[in-house]
Amino acid sequence: MQTPDGGWRVEVVRHASGSRWYRVVHGDNVIDYLTITRVAELLSQAGIDLSDLAEPAA
Repeated sequence: MQTPDGGWRVEVVRHASGSRWYRVVHGDNVIDYLTITRVAELLSQAGIDLSDLAEPAA
């Protein structure tokens, strides 16, 4: 999922062990091992609501 301008991206990362976490990408900055709650907090601090995210255009 990403913002309409593609500036912020949220990815779900799945590990072979069955665990999963979220990754936030903004420019050259990558933050890994996040819960969805922490993703929402980080985006909120940047003025972005989770509902602003959409699937990237193919």
